[in-house]
Amino acid sequence: MKTNTRLGVSLLSLAAALSAGSAAGAQDRAAEPVVLDEIIVLATKRPESLFDVPVAVTAYGAEQLQAAQVRDVRDLQVVAPTLVVNASAGSTQTIFTIRGIGTPGQNTGLEQSVGVFIDGVYRGRPGAALGDLSDVRQIEVLRGPQGTLFGRNTSGGVISVQTELPEFVPGGQVEASVGDYNHRQLRATVTGPLLGDALAGRLTATTQQRDGYVTDLGTGDTYNDRSRWSVKGQLLWDISPQATLRLIADYSETDEVCCVAVPVFYGPTAAAITALGGTRRPGTAGTYGGVVGTFVDNTRYDVALNPATQPTSDASEDQGVSAQLDWNLGAVDLTVIAARRTYETLPTIDADYSGLDLLTQTSGQDITEGSLEIRLASADPDARLEWLVGAFLFDQDIFADQELRYGSQFRAYFEAITPRVPVAPGVTVPIVTRLEQATGRPVGSLVRAGVAVNDDYDYESRSAAVFGQATWNATEQLSITGGLRYSREEKNADFRIQSFDGLSQIPLVGPLAAFAPLRVVQNFPAVNPFSTDFTDDDVSGTVSAAYEVSEGVNLFARYARGYKSGGFNLSRTAAQTTPGNPVANPARVVFDPETVDAWEAGAKLRFWSGRAQVNANVFVQTLDNYQTNAFDGVAFRIVNAGGLESRGLEWDYRVQLTDNIVLDGGGTLQDAEFTDFPNATPTAAQIVGGRTVQDLSGQTPNFVSDVLVSGGITYTLPLNGSIGLRANLNYLYRSDYMTAQDLDPLSLQDAYVLMNASIGLGSLDRVWSAEVWVRNLTDERVANIVFDTVFQTGSQSAFMEPPRTAGITLRRSF
Repeated sequence: MKTNTRLGVSLLSLAAALSAGSAAGAQDRAAEPVVLDEIIVLATKRPESLFDVPVAVTAYGAEQLQAAQVRDVRDLQVVAPTLVVNASAGSTQTIFTIRGIGTPGQNTGLEQSVGVFIDGVYRGRPGAALGDLSDVRQIEVLRGPQGTLFGRNTSGGVISVQTELPEFVPGGQVEASVGDYNHRQLRATVTGPLLGDALAGRLTATTQQRDGYVTDLGTGDTYNDRSRWSVKGQLLWDISPQATLRLIADYSETDEVCCVAVPVFYGPTAAAITALGGTRRPGTAGTYGGVVGTFVDNTRYDVALNPATQPTSDASEDQGVSAQLDWNLGAVDLTVIAARRTYETLPTIDADYSGLDLLTQTSGQDITEGSLEIRLASADPDARLEWLVGAFLFDQDIFADQELRYGSQFRAYFEAITPRVPVAPGVTVPIVTRLEQATGRPVGSLVRAGVAVNDDYDYESRSAAVFGQATWNATEQLSITGGLRYSREEKNADFRIQSFDGLSQIPLVGPLAAFAPLRVVQNFPAVNPFSTDFTDDDVSGTVSAAYEVSEGVNLFARYARGYKSGGFNLSRTAAQTTPGNPVANPARVVFDPETVDAWEAGAKLRFWSGRAQVNANVFVQTLDNYQTNAFDGVAFRIVNAGGLESRGLEWDYRVQLTDNIVLDGGGTLQDAEFTDFPNATPTAAQIVGGRTVQDLSGQTPNFVSDVLVSGGITYTLPLNGSIGLRANLNYLYRSDYMTAQDLDPLSLQDAYVLMNASIGLGSLDRVWSAEVWVRNLTDERVANIVFDTVFQTGSQSAFMEPPRTAGITLRRSF
């Protein structure tokens, strides 16, 4: 019954877009009806009508994004149901998923399956793409592999953000918002001519502050706040009637206490934390997978952290410059895009999320990226043969470091969770104490407060590609497109891992075999410095056909092959050898590239005299060597799943129902499963039971919902000749899904509906407006990611999405 209900909701959403237009279209109208503008997209790297493009793409304009309260890329999933965004312990650990395909990002060596482009510039890491959106003109979400034109790491799809250009007519806007949790946001932009009709500029600045929504039960402090600002300057130079040059420089900074997880399940180690004075949230006793523990209500945003090891700011700086030259050379158009970007972050977290002084982790990333793209394209849009060729160069240098420190209470906690052994009749000591005695070490020397491990990585990636695509307009109705791309990747990395954890250096074999129970906590064996490299190349491509049945019906079919490069697991345990042997095994850090073959077919419909636009398609995607990343409570493990297949139905619509009401939305019905994944990481309960792997073949991957449906309704009403009312409601329905890669049952997120709403007044010429808004109207409590709590085998914690917030926004244009 539950499945039928989901299916019914989804199909009703699609049917509403079609039937509403048909019924209302029969009415006679005395006045000229309001119609929808045809959307122009850059999905083929040239301006084309969305109706004509044989690609599954949805575009969202500035007005639609503003109504849905989309403030950054993470909010985009409210209006783009095929896109899922999950963020956990900071901006660098964000995952974009399209059609169930995405790469967990909690490892510096992993790259995304969904490429993010802002003003034509590729952002190589997710942290560099999550700032506040400002001056947005349009966002396009391209579904399925886009490697032919967009290149590396777009096997899942592309998010393309296009911002407003400088204008030669003076103007600007100021926007101010206040709301719950002391929310304050200010945006301002100004544009105009700088040198007659030759040079125009635009300057945009934003700032946002908000208190945290996770409260510390002991101190009253709050976490997961917002504190960020940005500035962006642009110049547009009309060199001649045939050539323009656009220059962009931007800088943004965040200084946020993020991100803190709340408990979900307390396993066997929780008793030791309580015994040592740690605060524990109340819950319900129960058994999970044979593990006895306590289930905690994770819908409460409360934690109990140690005052001495509270998280510090997730501070980051993101900056860059880019230039785009567009030059019509007569028969061809030349486009050159060059960019240089840097991103730095250095957060510190209470890694155990408990009230004890156990573990503190500091992780840093310093990223420098450079890119150059050169394209030549045919200039005649009416030519029988349209073509585009280009080359792309990309380089990326990353310095990543991480330090894990044992706190003042870690030794006592460690002794409490490991066995005690007899040393005399009726006398026992902690097993680690007995090991120290047996090896002649001072008691307390093997597990002690201080730095446990410090590791850093120098990573370099160089990528080059050449590509081409051509469209043959065989008839006025039929067009056939084909394209190829050759890519070459060269990567190398230097590993430096310094372990100060004495316990992890002792081989527990031979005379010390009796201490084998300690092997599971030998997490930081010494590893000699080493280097490794990786080289790979690939040929991928696409072929599609579009047939315009009539002025309002365009059918298309497409095949595309996507490619995502392999690389290195930049983790301290990746090259782990046996304790006592510091010789690394570099082959263990390398993971293979993944490829995807996608087939899709669909229809693009325009009817009801231009008042309705509907796009729908079916798809099948097959992945080989799917890159997965899982956390086992101590370290991240990257493996290649043998295969993954996803199939489904997608649709989106926009309908001018009446002169005052616009409906928009879309949805996805999908089925995804691992076709071959016998070496997946075990769940927390399986780890307690001694399992080291599990077989997930035939199971649905994490973050995949069978049904996603979004929609919005916008109502406008002129109150007199100068003032009007505007109201908007957006919703997103998502069926249940697992958040953990190991598909731990405790990571199940139940189905939910998110709603954002706003209502306001403004001038009909849009010079000013004032609105009241609510985000997460029904106060849904959503777990973003559930994971194994660090060094607390059997316990689980979760990163939670924000609760309901409300506020007021004022805008003034000039």
